[in-house]
Amino acid sequence: MSKQPSSATDPGTGFIAALAERDFPRLAGTLTSEVRMRALIPPGLVEISGAEAAAAKFESWFGDAEEFGLIRSGCDAVADRLHVFYRLHVRKSGNVPKLVEQHLLCTLDTDRINGLDLVCTGFRPHTEACLDDEPAAVLGSR
Repeated sequence: MSKQPSSATDPGTGFIAALAERDFPRLAGTLTSEVRMRALIPPGLVEISGAEAAAAKFESWFGDAEEFGLIRSGCDAVADRLHVFYRLHVRKSGNVPKLVEQHLLCTLDTDRINGLDLVCTGFRPHTEACLDDEPAAVLGSR
């Protein structure tokens, strides 16, 4: 059985909160300065080193969205790894609404993430069949 983190300050919860608010400097703060990020995304593998570069990658994916909302999320321990997941509603200028789900398996260095392996669905159409996947709140662009 996995252990559910209960503290609002744990790295997974902090990462999700920063992403949900699109606060990319705060997201970088949940990562160690030497974090290693490997992301399997359409169209392929991306490898990044460093907190600022990793946060910039998330900003490139989500920072310019006109609509952005967290649909569901969570984190739990898987042996010595932290599993972080979230589903997002995203609409960029001139596009139809999309769903994106990402799963991260993380290694920790005390209270920050120092290794992040991510798999992503890509931006999938948010259609009528997905009505159960409505965000609690959709935030406009900044």
